[in-house]
Amino acid sequence: MAGKMKSAMNAREACLNSLVNYEKNKKYSNIELSEAVDRYDFNDLDRSFFTKLFYGVIEKKLTLDYYIKKICNKNQKIDPDILIILRMGLYQILYMDKVPDNAACDESVKLAKKSNPANIKISGFVNAILRTFIRNKEEYLKSTDKIKDFYRHLEIKYSCSSDIIKIWGESYSREICEKLLETSQNKSNLTITVNELKTSRDLYFEKLISENINAEKTGTSPFGIIINGDIPVKNLYGYNDGLFFVQDEASQICALETNAKPGDLIIDCCAAPGGKSFYMAQMMQNNGRIICFDIHKNKLNLMKKSAMRFGINIIETCEHDSTKIYVGTTAPGRPCENLNLTADIVLCDVPCSGLGVINKKPEIKYKTLDEISKLPELQYNILKTCSNHVKPNGTLIYSTCTLNKAENEEVTEKFLSENKNFECTNIKTFFPFERKIDGFFLVKMKRIGV
Repeated sequence: MAGKMKSAMNAREACLNSLVNYEKNKKYSNIELSEAVDRYDFNDLDRSFFTKLFYGVIEKKLTLDYYIKKICNKNQKIDPDILIILRMGLYQILYMDKVPDNAACDESVKLAKKSNPANIKISGFVNAILRTFIRNKEEYLKSTDKIKDFYRHLEIKYSCSSDIIKIWGESYSREICEKLLETSQNKSNLTITVNELKTSRDLYFEKLISENINAEKTGTSPFGIIINGDIPVKNLYGYNDGLFFVQDEASQICALETNAKPGDLIIDCCAAPGGKSFYMAQMMQNNGRIICFDIHKNKLNLMKKSAMRFGINIIETCEHDSTKIYVGTTAPGRPCENLNLTADIVLCDVPCSGLGVINKKPEIKYKTLDEISKLPELQYNILKTCSNHVKPNGTLIYSTCTLNKAENEEVTEKFLSENKNFECTNIKTFFPFERKIDGFFLVKMKRIGV
């Protein structure tokens, strides 16, 4: 049925469906959440409940499973859908103070009956697990303090892969590691870039305040505003008119660091979804060229549509793998000239493990060392290849939204040691516990010779 679904399905049942869909189809949590909110005609209260429960179960999965295993027979196999229902029930008992324990248990039993009506014992099983936890809650909570292994203790306390905890502990320190874990549990703020090709930040900010929206201006970026509160992006003033786009201040600072100016030629090597290119276009006053490479044609098409909405006409998109040397062509939608040694600025915001944005995409918490360890080679290849486009005295920026020295400092140190015609002019690491900002890393380099 087209449009939103107004049905008897309550927020808990919708959440179960979304969590099952997320698990089975390996979808990104933010995409599943967005689709679900569009799918169901939630009122504000149900949408808020659904969002908190959906993200919460994903964020606390390891912690919740730890308690479930403490109660169940360790070798007992639990149907995946029932396991999700148990996680949902426990999450409400542990982290949703406004939900009475009995209600969390009763509603979970109802979900179990409805999801598996042929199994007459399943509701009793769910009821027994949750009631046992409620009766012995304090005992189970104290059991985590008895875990002596440092990494295992943090893994259960913060529900995060021990591989990631070890990366943070070894990259920085145990103290910073635990601060990062604590911050990863905080709800992220919505930060936007005001489109100053159409309005000014001051005017837009005044409009938000007049609508009683709790907002503050970003401290470093001259175009940014932080929105405090749970407000759907599409409900913000000026969304359809292209007066802003969503972009964390760390990404804004990365674009700001380019010092882009009118008339520049810029190459954005891994451009989608386009926020940094849009930001630089404002800095350039929509005068010059920004050539955007990406391997995903559909994302480039979305970029072009967004650029039109923002009134930006200096962006050119090109489907291209930035690990390979760009060869000029006359194919439609691709710049035809040889781009080597031509760009004033080359931005390499490379694919990464995303360890700086865990509070926005909680599934990142469960990445393994095997997944992460493959990235530095890819990142180095992109940086090395795209450095060929930088003209003498031009700027090369390497950035990630992760906190991992193997992907950050080690990649850039290797590049600089093997490419003496570049020198580092600035290096920054942003830790989210220091301010309202994503974890982020950037290095600014200058080409000092051909």
